[in-house]
Amino acid sequence: MPTFAPAQTGEQVPSDPIATSQNAAPQVAQTRFGPLPVSGHQVWLSASPLPGFEGLQRYALIVVEKQQPFLWLQSLDDAAVSFLLAPAAHFGLRYARLDAASVPMVMVLLPGQPAQPLRAHGQAPLVFDAQAGQFEQHIVEADEVEGDGAFVPQAAAALPADLLQRLLVLTPVGA
Repeated sequence: MPTFAPAQTGEQVPSDPIATSQNAAPQVAQTRFGPLPVSGHQVWLSASPLPGFEGLQRYALIVVEKQQPFLWLQSLDDAAVSFLLAPAAHFGLRYARLDAASVPMVMVLLPGQPAQPLRAHGQAPLVFDAQAGQFEQHIVEADEVEGDGAFVPQAAAALPADLLQRLLVLTPVGA
């Protein structure tokens, strides 16, 4: 397994629990990528618990360089829990009930199905609010989502600037 480093290096940080204060100094979080420094502005709170993960509330949104458009939603409460995400636009998904002006980022969970095309779980998007530092899962009916959920990369589907500022960017070391 490759090792990773934050794209921007900083001071060595203590191994205290992750603070959610926006001005808090970086703290070390145990993740699927190893220990990583996470600043308060990089902590995302789940507005309502994800089904099956009710005890987990704090997360980091991690992008590994050269793996875009995919991101990891890493639990900061349990290092073993992370979810692979991508912007819904990369799967041709559009949601009638979700107001694009008030929802800065809609993302979908990706199931891992070997030997089958990459698809999204389009009926349970995660909606990120970068201003509040929160996200919430929305369950929608099949007739409330447009698109088939098949992966089609979209060059123009860039992440909003306020969301980009909250990402933890990793660079593979010696890859």
